[in-house]
Amino acid sequence: MSSAPQEVREARFALGRKLAALRKAAGYTQSSLAPLTLYGRSTVANVELGRQSVGRDFWVRCDQILDTGGALVADYDRMQARARQVDRSSALRGPPRPPGPDYVDREDVDGRSPLLDRGPDVSRPKGGLLAAVHTLGPAALALDDLDRFHAVARDAHRYLDADLVRYLDNGLARCATDDRVHGPRHALPRVLGIVALVQHSVRDAKPQVRQPLLAVGARAAEFAGWLYRDCGQPSPAEYWRDRASEWAMEAADFAIPGYVLIKKSQSAWDDRDAARMLGLAQAAREGPWRLPARVMAEAVQQQARGLAMLGTGQREVDDMLKEARDVLALAAEDRTSLAAHYDAVLFKVQTAICYGESGRPEQAVEIYESTLTPAVFSARDLAYFSTLKAQTLVAVHRPDDAALAATAAIGAASAAGSARTLRELFRLRCRLQPWQARSAVHEFLRLMDAV
Repeated sequence: MSSAPQEVREARFALGRKLAALRKAAGYTQSSLAPLTLYGRSTVANVELGRQSVGRDFWVRCDQILDTGGALVADYDRMQARARQVDRSSALRGPPRPPGPDYVDREDVDGRSPLLDRGPDVSRPKGGLLAAVHTLGPAALALDDLDRFHAVARDAHRYLDADLVRYLDNGLARCATDDRVHGPRHALPRVLGIVALVQHSVRDAKPQVRQPLLAVGARAAEFAGWLYRDCGQPSPAEYWRDRASEWAMEAADFAIPGYVLIKKSQSAWDDRDAARMLGLAQAAREGPWRLPARVMAEAVQQQARGLAMLGTGQREVDDMLKEARDVLALAAEDRTSLAAHYDAVLFKVQTAICYGESGRPEQAVEIYESTLTPAVFSARDLAYFSTLKAQTLVAVHRPDDAALAATAAIGAASAAGSARTLRELFRLRCRLQPWQARSAVHEFLRLMDAV
């Protein structure tokens, strides 16, 4: 039973009812909305009934998904402000509540509450490594991830100075493997552990170690941004990309700020914001830095895609793709590992996306069908690109093939926790509705309702 004051409980109930009404109006079920918020269906159900409190990130994502113009976050912020006001008044009459600016009574049914919301043994330590975790802002760890974080921290104490840099660099490589094999939810706690260690250690690092330590931290922060993007959380993704740029500039690694602009351009693609995507890609190309060939090739390809989305002629799009291809051919001369994943195969898939956006879905499908194989792509990436392929198959009037390709992607996307892929699957779900009477499409829609 909640111990929150009656006024706060009533506000929570009203906010839950508003969420339910907006969800239904947008055509979502609790099951279809839940994975996009990165919470379970039971959490959505309990929130709508006013039985459970969740953090601000939940309401931000709901506003984005349901296109409410920030109405839910505005109500949540008002409720939080009133709850803090009640807390201050109550403090004069009895024992104070646990500290923290965002405190509201927590009833975490799904076990998804962040570290800062759980239990007195982890509440805002005064110093030490865990204190660094509390400075991470929107990046909080769930309790079931604490063992991984402590393992990183425990091992790191054995290393000093340059050895610590090598240890964190190797740890970051292991995180990349974790992401490829298991998805963002598995890799994120370790990456945040590395970022916290950098943040904690750099204050007292020797001058000759500070720069390389910040360089590792910049790469880890950029990677955290990618993981949050894949998890469907744009706000912390932006936070970590900005932190990556700051640390990279101090470390004199001037390629990473340009690379971060490309990553922001990719996030604009998630929202199908062509103008922002194009502008950020151009800024990455024209900035005061020397980008490695792989990074420059991706920037040029992003620019081509933005132009295609804005209706630019096919010849101009193709000329830009050719420029990107020529730049990528120079990648063997690079002596940096930045964007090492960007190769000719990934470029082909991104070319298919450009073709789809420039009115050539048949050519896009040909590239997808010749390129997408489990031998080349991880299960998560294969699911993502297969979903984009399915969207293109709809454009060439092959709804059954689209449904079959997407059906195969649902399990991998859910297992990896890739909300980015699930978002594309829900886009496809809307486009396949006219063919819902066909057996393959009906089965796909049925499975999506159960996600």
